[in-house]
Amino acid sequence: MARKRKRSGDGINIPLDLIVEILQRLPAKYLARTRCVSKQWRTIIDDYIVKNAVVTRSLSQPSPDAPHFILDTLLDCGVVFSYTYSRQIRSERNQIVEKMFAMTATAREFQYVRGLIGFWSCTRGQFTLHNPTTRRSVPLPDTGIPPRRFYLFGYDPLRNQYKVACIARPTSEPEQSCKVFTLGDLGKEWRNIKCCIERHSSPFGTAVCIGGTIYYTATAENQRNVIISFNVVSEMFSHVFQVPEKLNGRYGKSSLVNYLGKLGCICYNYLNNEDMDVWVMENAEKQEWSKTTHMAVLQGIPSSMCRFGVTHPGGEIVIVPYFYYYLGSEGYYYNPNINSRRSFVIQSPRLGGTDLVRIWPVTDPVENIMSLM
Repeated sequence: MARKRKRSGDGINIPLDLIVEILQRLPAKYLARTRCVSKQWRTIIDDYIVKNAVVTRSLSQPSPDAPHFILDTLLDCGVVFSYTYSRQIRSERNQIVEKMFAMTATAREFQYVRGLIGFWSCTRGQFTLHNPTTRRSVPLPDTGIPPRRFYLFGYDPLRNQYKVACIARPTSEPEQSCKVFTLGDLGKEWRNIKCCIERHSSPFGTAVCIGGTIYYTATAENQRNVIISFNVVSEMFSHVFQVPEKLNGRYGKSSLVNYLGKLGCICYNYLNNEDMDVWVMENAEKQEWSKTTHMAVLQGIPSSMCRFGVTHPGGEIVIVPYFYYYLGSEGYYYNPNINSRRSFVIQSPRLGGTDLVRIWPVTDPVENIMSLM
């Protein structure tokens, strides 16, 4: 990079490449604040700092300032969401305590993708994006699709783009309506796309985005449970026909996960509620699955604990309540490599012990300084 010089306010010349090198070393949250100093600083950061590099650095060196759990709290006024940052403290019971810093908004379903939280607002039916690093939120424009709809949130690694898909629920029409919104598109409009797949229900369970493809479970018209994929790059739908046996996602008994870069499904063993089955799609083209049963991992864990996730890059399995549960109840980390399980408790200064919450694990927490506007 050429050593261009910038003149600071007190007359001292600082080479531009030195400024960029200093900025690149800043933690993401301070880099986001620096963008707000002036138009000149924002231009330098936007032109010379590769925002994707911040996410990549955060993936290899997880920051304690990235959210680790999303909390969906049931209150008299409706549903409010917040998220936790990791502040690990070892207690006498050898538990991990997470201190919470809240951002509140009415919401229904959540998807976390590369440092951004996407959620559907129940009050307006709009899809909203939230950046925990910059603490900024932006609602997307209205889709024009009737209220009976659902959303998918994913990332296109080829074009470095975030996309949101909106799909109408099944109606008497021969084909479901589908639209896509690309974050950062100058037109800021939803585009119509061909759904090109048989009609199906809204997803049950949380969708997962892996390598530019979103996977989710749904019910087809013949009442079969199916896994459906949406390619964020090509914007095409397809079935994943060979699904693991005893897929009971409708009842919260299984979770689709990113298992170290591969599509995985974690569920209770169908013979008992103490063993845990981990299914991994080893070959996506041939749709070949492997299965590992971990014995007695769920022993002593309430049956309502049935939302799973897999941490990155550690590979630990997170086990948290699926249904609304009292805050302060335990969640668990299980390390399959050493067959070890440990518990944690989420403590919140904002919520009482009688508040009902759902916990959504963020298994690949990263920082992201991109603007949502």
